[in-house]
Amino acid sequence: MVKKTPLQVALEQGLAEGGNLFESLNELEHYEIESVEDAEALVDAMESYVQLPVEPPGTHAPFHQLVSLFQAVTSVTPFQYLVRRGIPLLIQAYDARLPQSEDQQNELLFAIKIFARYGLEEGFDRLVQAAYHPILREGYLWSVIFEQLGDLDPAVPDLIERLSDPLPDGFASIAFLDWVNRLAREELITGHPFDSHDGTQKLRYWLRSSDKDEFSFAHSAAGALPFISEPQRVQLLALAMDHPDSAVQMEAAWASAHLGSEAGLKFLVRLCLDRNFSTTACAYLEELGREDVIPDAANEPDFRAIADLCDWLSDPQEFGRPPDEIELYDTREIFWPPTNDVRQLWLFRYRFVADEAGESDECGLGMCGSITYSLFNETNFDMAAEDVYALHCCWELEMNSDSRAPEERTIAAGRAILEAGARGEYSNSDDDDDDF
Repeated sequence: MVKKTPLQVALEQGLAEGGNLFESLNELEHYEIESVEDAEALVDAMESYVQLPVEPPGTHAPFHQLVSLFQAVTSVTPFQYLVRRGIPLLIQAYDARLPQSEDQQNELLFAIKIFARYGLEEGFDRLVQAAYHPILREGYLWSVIFEQLGDLDPAVPDLIERLSDPLPDGFASIAFLDWVNRLAREELITGHPFDSHDGTQKLRYWLRSSDKDEFSFAHSAAGALPFISEPQRVQLLALAMDHPDSAVQMEAAWASAHLGSEAGLKFLVRLCLDRNFSTTACAYLEELGREDVIPDAANEPDFRAIADLCDWLSDPQEFGRPPDEIELYDTREIFWPPTNDVRQLWLFRYRFVADEAGESDECGLGMCGSITYSLFNETNFDMAAEDVYALHCCWELEMNSDSRAPEERTIAAGRAILEAGARGEYSNSDDDDDDF
């Protein structure tokens, strides 16, 4: 008798009388479907699942978990099987839950993501419908959904055409804009769906908005400008260059330089020497093939290090803006165990001044030279530089899943690893394996 896989057992137990499919699937955690047998079991389970009543809002429904299993396929043959047999059933389950879109926005959009990945025409139909749905079009998962589509998929031109007239509203519109901007930049499409009356109206609205929450939308709008026809392009470029957000201005300068404007090029060159924007400005010039105009001072190691940390701190996942104050705390050339080489490292002290009276400033130490990072709540202004390097060494070993990473991240453990490295007493088990 062939032993059943954990997935087969979970599906069988969850769908049995008195079973709980949500709890059964929840115990699988990160399961991968590698065999046709598991794909068949999933299809059998979906055939039973779609016959059950739709779960009422607020309950622990297994719909999201079942959708996740379609994403967990790691082999071609089970993938192909699910395209033929599984996706039609998933579409049936999706359609049954669409009336509950207000309560299941994320779950339904996750299913749309799967439809985009599997490339079945009926799934694309649901994607288009969802982009115009008053609830689903607002979900932030749209950025991920469009990127599931293969750039060279023959269905892409038709999908773009279907979403172009009219253009979607909500966040689906921004995600669609970002996607077609990338395709246009990479010359994978001819023409731009926002090069229309409706499209330029949307771009103008985002570029004029004074809502800081919509500045990222203005950034996306500026990215479309090289692909917009005259005379609207000139007007929109002027709005973008005059935008209060520096990131939008840089995107507009890139667009202007992309079109051959010396003014846009000079704007980017000037920002190469601004530590707060240098990393992005240099990247734009490299994309334009104009590395030759990047000032030498922008590539000087100390400046490059401080610019990289400012760029990292400005990421929306960190502080979202450059620090108000930043200064060099320490720099030295040492053997760095996480990379098994000798390299220059930098530590910087930074400060974000509190917006409101009575609030505390945000202060920290950031490291550059390997992985640019700041260990919030673990390092502070008063720590010895050696202690900061020690903690970063432990953290980076952990990030690399290195066998030398200590069980607990401590200054003592990090110092011991750094001292052993300085004496040449280091080894990496992964490197050792390469000798066999």
